[in-house]
Amino acid sequence: MEEQPLFRILVDGKYGFINNTGEFVIPPIYKMASDFSEGFAYVWSFHNKKGYINSKNEMVIELTGDHGYEGNFENGLAIVGTNGRYGCINKTGQYVVEPIFDRIVGVNPNGTFSALINGKAGLYDLQSNAIIEPGYYDFIDAFSDGLAFVSVEGKEGYIDKTGNMVISPQFSSVSPFSEGLAGASIDGDKYGFINKLGEFVIPPKYYQVKDFSEGLAGFRLKTGGKWGYLNSLGEKVIRPKFQTVWAFVDGMAPVENKDRYGYIDKKGRYVLKNVFNTAHELKSGLGLVTYDGEWGYIDRHGQWVYKPSHFDLW
Repeated sequence: MEEQPLFRILVDGKYGFINNTGEFVIPPIYKMASDFSEGFAYVWSFHNKKGYINSKNEMVIELTGDHGYEGNFENGLAIVGTNGRYGCINKTGQYVVEPIFDRIVGVNPNGTFSALINGKAGLYDLQSNAIIEPGYYDFIDAFSDGLAFVSVEGKEGYIDKTGNMVISPQFSSVSPFSEGLAGASIDGDKYGFINKLGEFVIPPKYYQVKDFSEGLAGFRLKTGGKWGYLNSLGEKVIRPKFQTVWAFVDGMAPVENKDRYGYIDKKGRYVLKNVFNTAHELKSGLGLVTYDGEWGYIDRHGQWVYKPSHFDLW
């Protein structure tokens, strides 16, 4: 049975977690807390106890010593940092990768992760405990849609999960692949979208683009210009009329217009009016928003699931 989603909430300077009906499942008792991921959330108590809790608020992994970074679990592992070095722990709290790296970016389903050591990047293979192509890359990003972008002497390309170069470093700037396409620029001034062969399928004529989500990607044509959305054929399906746009989730995207935020559908129509100070993409059916300097969660119909008691938006 899948666990119910939990949402981090801050009350009087203390973090806790609610469910999607706004009821507290874990009371607000923590000084710091991350979101839940793979059933675990990192917390730091007011008694300086640090570690990972489960959805029952049980401390299942207690961290001791000087930890400067504690990441969320991803594919069974969490990146942790101590004394400026990074490694990975499993869900029993044991190190499967000792903290020897300058940086770790993402943990992939095939048991590899991008690592930086002595100023150079490579792919670390957990099964062989070896680094693929050590010292060749300046940077390797986390994998997305099966590929990771790499940087070599100021140019960017992509590798697959075995470390093979599939798109040679020829771009001045690229973004992660999403839905088979990635934003890319040859000269750093104009952006378009390439496929996994490295071919431009949407010409580089945009000042800025965002990743595809649910078939649409944000774009704007010039600096300071308005944002709109295009589809995977390069057709402009929502004309540029917003100050800022975000990704579509469950058919809705938060947008900014006239310094206020709301949610639109895929035709560009407001489904929740732009009345918020900020708004975030939906997560498990809820959106995190702020209003008059206070924040809470709304559902996709604009009804408050959790809100501060001293104001009433509606």
